[in-house]
Amino acid sequence: MTAADDMTAQASQQKPHDVNGFWKTRHTVLMLNFLGLAVSYAIRVNISVAIVDMVNNTAVASLYSEGDSINNSSIVTDPDACPGGPIEAVDIGRKSGEFVWDKQKQGEILAAYYYGYTVGHIPGGLLADRFGGKIIFGVGVLVSSALSILTPLSAWAGDYVLFTNRLAQGLAQGGIIPAVQTLICRWAPDHERSKFAIIYIGMFVGPLVSMASTGAMCETAAGWPLAFYVIGGAGVLWCLPWFLMITDTPAKHPRIDPTERRYIEATIKSSAKKNLPVPWKSILTSPALWALVSLMITFDWTFYLLLTSLPLYIANVLFFDTRSNGLISAIPQITGSVGVLFSGWLIDYVLRKGYISKINGLRIVNGLGTLVPAATFLVVSVVGCNTGVIIALLAINGFCISTNGAGPSMSMSAIAPNYAGTIVGIVNMFANLTGIAVPYVVGAFTSANQTRWAWNSVFYVTAALAAVNYTIYAVFTSADVQPWNEPPPAKESKERSECCTDNAAFECDVTRHTGQRPAIP
Repeated sequence: MTAADDMTAQASQQKPHDVNGFWKTRHTVLMLNFLGLAVSYAIRVNISVAIVDMVNNTAVASLYSEGDSINNSSIVTDPDACPGGPIEAVDIGRKSGEFVWDKQKQGEILAAYYYGYTVGHIPGGLLADRFGGKIIFGVGVLVSSALSILTPLSAWAGDYVLFTNRLAQGLAQGGIIPAVQTLICRWAPDHERSKFAIIYIGMFVGPLVSMASTGAMCETAAGWPLAFYVIGGAGVLWCLPWFLMITDTPAKHPRIDPTERRYIEATIKSSAKKNLPVPWKSILTSPALWALVSLMITFDWTFYLLLTSLPLYIANVLFFDTRSNGLISAIPQITGSVGVLFSGWLIDYVLRKGYISKINGLRIVNGLGTLVPAATFLVVSVVGCNTGVIIALLAINGFCISTNGAGPSMSMSAIAPNYAGTIVGIVNMFANLTGIAVPYVVGAFTSANQTRWAWNSVFYVTAALAAVNYTIYAVFTSADVQPWNEPPPAKESKERSECCTDNAAFECDVTRHTGQRPAIP
């Protein structure tokens, strides 16, 4: 054998080989993560549609005085009102609910989830790192599913009990996104990360199915409680294969093919990093961080406006029945599911071809995700009651906002790879405050004035917020690794001696199988 043949043989031996077959263990991990994320978002948003049937709008209207309130006469005589007002809505079969919650109370109930979710995000992420993504994800879905099933009982017990129930659901789900990130880090080979991004389509598929099915279930004889029973039950059923078939790492999976396990372990490189102390002062004083906070506040504001308040607009301004409401509210989720795949492909393609710089590519993609949806809201405010145009604008809005699965995450990972988890936690903590703010802002404008003019004010605020925050992002953003991503030279040798990795595929399990620790990059 020649020297060249010997080198070829050695290279062939060193190159990792994947297991044969179409379906692999990591694909099961991908699919169950996707379904779990879809279920968690379905649980989160179904109350946005159901609350339209839960509330007795006639009784609520009577709470307000004649001169400054939403009542049948003021709505019907409004010159800007769309055809099919409250009197006509009764004729088409809209049910009158059993709870007398004014718009402020409805806003509080819708915001309750996000109080818990905001508080639970960073602790959930820390617990996912400490105990693994499997248990945090599974327990989060199980607890929130059980609470979803108990939602009708909580509502009948009182609005404060329902508020507590929704807050606890948000708290339980606070660690789900960090848990997903942890599992992707430990199961997805570097070159398959784009394939595992399919998981995040669950963020759109869940609301899509939830809104459409909730509207349909509210029209049945069982009424709105059925939506909480069915969607909560689906979450409980999902937990069975999750706890039986998922592990935190390939090395811990009892049924994975050893060839696939070795292949995954050999092809995950990007998650290995030094165990560094967090430079909190440098992070919190970094303009690049606050540029990302501004960007994600805009993304989340629009996203939560569509999730929590769009059904109220469709019901109270456009006067669609509950079934149609659910279907129309789901339109942004349909186009968003397609947009997730398209935006990821687009930014990868443009940057790979070198057509534009990385920072300008991120500015363009994030501009599509913030400024275009803002423009659609402005157009909605001037097209009147042209439902065909409004539905088309909602489709465009959902398609563009789905770029938050590509642009912001790439921006966050670009500035500090060693602290990507910390950056995500900080940015998402601030951004998710919009889930609390949106229902209150909508209520402040519309609680005593359910008119197109009042809702147009909400759209103007949304567009202005997008313009200001995107400008802040575009000016202060960076696509370069920040200086504080690396330790000072004097500390580097010490940090290397204490180096470890967040990827458990390279921890004790690999040490046991290979007899050696991974090389330090």
